Amino acid sequence: MIRLDVRRAPCPPADVPPALAALDGHEGVYFGVDTGIAGLHPLQATLATRPALRLALFADGAEVRALTPLGQALLAHQALAGWRSRVGRGRGEGALAIARALLACFEPSADVLLVGALPFEAWRLALSAAQDGASLRGNDPALGVLYLPEHLLRRNAEGHWTSVQLGLPGLPAEATPPASAAGSVPPVAAEPADDLPAGGYAAMVERALAVLRERPLVSLTLSASYRRRVELPPSQAFARLRAANPAPASFFLNDGSGLRLFGASPDLQLVVANGEVQALPVCGTVARRPGAQGEAESLRELFNEEVDAAALAVCSDALRNDLAPLCEPGSLRLLDRRRPMSLATVVHAVDRLAGRLREGCDAWDAIAATAAPVMLTGTPRPQALQAIAELEASPRGWYGGMVVQVASNGDALAGTILRAAAVRDGIAEVRTGGDLLADSAPPREEAESRLKTRSVWRAFGLETDAATNATAAAPGARRPLAVQLQAEGDPFAAALADCLAGLNLAIDPAADVVVVAGRLASPGDRPRVFVGDAAYEALAAAGAAVETCAPEQGRALEGSRCADGVRFSAGRYARHRLVAAPPGWTVHAVDAGGAPLALARGPLACLLYRPDSLLSDDTARGLLRSLVEEVGALA
Repeated sequence: MIRLDVRRAPCPPADVPPALAALDGHEGVYFGVDTGIAGLHPLQATLATRPALRLALFADGAEVRALTPLGQALLAHQALAGWRSRVGRGRGEGALAIARALLACFEPSADVLLVGALPFEAWRLALSAAQDGASLRGNDPALGVLYLPEHLLRRNAEGHWTSVQLGLPGLPAEATPPASAAGSVPPVAAEPADDLPAGGYAAMVERALAVLRERPLVSLTLSASYRRRVELPPSQAFARLRAANPAPASFFLNDGSGLRLFGASPDLQLVVANGEVQALPVCGTVARRPGAQGEAESLRELFNEEVDAAALAVCSDALRNDLAPLCEPGSLRLLDRRRPMSLATVVHAVDRLAGRLREGCDAWDAIAATAAPVMLTGTPRPQALQAIAELEASPRGWYGGMVVQVASNGDALAGTILRAAAVRDGIAEVRTGGDLLADSAPPREEAESRLKTRSVWRAFGLETDAATNATAAAPGARRPLAVQLQAEGDPFAAALADCLAGLNLAIDPAADVVVVAGRLASPGDRPRVFVGDAAYEALAAAGAAVETCAPEQGRALEGSRCADGVRFSAGRYARHRLVAAPPGWTVHAVDAGGAPLALARGPLACLLYRPDSLLSDDTARGLLRSLVEEVGALA
């Protein structure tokens, strides 16, 4: 294991802007949490001014290159001999596993880290060669670049900067700047054009709404690119963007290929610290009006928008589904719901969910699980990716990718690449989009897409077009029970499994009681508890009057109540509606309008909401346990 010398010294704030500007000419990266919600976003920044190693990630492995004498010495170090034998392409080693193994060669430290960026297609890094049907090989583009810095500038939560120099004992530190990555004079690019003409985005949304009605999609996010010729150096545009629009995830990357990527994203996607992972999904965008009163009016508009509230709930529930397999059972919880976040030109709503990582899981697992995040793709993700490929006019490139920072002590940050410009040969590409539900309004979606470009174009000097009862008692106080889980085709299967674990319900394929979600299985003779749309199908099969309706995804059923009068809230994901309660069934809970939400008859029970949704409180989740106990008593 390598122990690097770490020399720290105060850094005058005046030294930071020139160091950032120098990234126009050589490889390096900046990643800063420049603003956010107090208590949610950890304010800090890392500026890698001199990378020692460059790790390029591919679907079939990784390649490493030394950029400095320290980098050369590290690659020659005996402690990295085993790691070097794993690096390459086509050797059956995953790129993220190679990155993890590199940091494992160093003693734990907050200053020994890998920092860089991954494009949208980096979701393929989590796939095995057998899963990845495209089988990227040869000259296919990299799916990310990560740097191991030997010199970096770091800012703490109080805003103080520190210069950090890493080295090996006996190897003198380099004082000269790294070689320029500018290369030869770039060719003159063709005149830039947007993906779609005015109105084209709305037309794409219209087609997407038809897809949402026809396919088993809970949500779908679409995007489009806007392009302009620019003259301002990217580092100057980035400085203007940060000054005018500080954001929870600000970043600048020069990867040595002629690309300058920078942005100010509202979405700090992951925070990993001390074995806990937090996700901070953002959804809902309203232009920020001037002044305190204008800001209040914008926030009122945002929080009165039901579609945006539902869209954020879908994002949070889907993120829970992604992270649940990595967390200790029952530890993943919604800590904040729709917290307001005001940025320079827009206001957003933010959720926060957090869980404790299982033993054997780490930040790299969380990055892999949330690459191509659901708020930028849709739910379920595989079907959403297919729809994106069919509907969007061009590849996404960096849009929806991740800027990442992982330290050898296990702590990490990941921000979603949004509100960003990818600049090459004097052409800047800005890509934006939004999350769609079945009742989204196409003109509003196009207006929101164009609004999201405003801050980036301005940075270049351009203007734009535009209550608890016995039902919810602590799970630890309950006797353990076992259930089968049949959730084939269900988009939130992992979240439902985590919900069951949190209720002290062990999953056992031989258990007498079956919890059913997704596709309706054959009736059989075992007691069953049906959840969500499977519950509506079971009621219809039992002779109840059930009708289809417009999909209602991520809706909060507030004011619902149990048979004993205890009120609760729950999350609704459904494409059906119960017209009338069938005869012979006992109603255990109703919504605010008196319609049944939980019913049982003999060995069958139905929950017409999702107890695993983050919108479902302890009482709503406890009803699932109660119904399992009720039908289980008849086994």
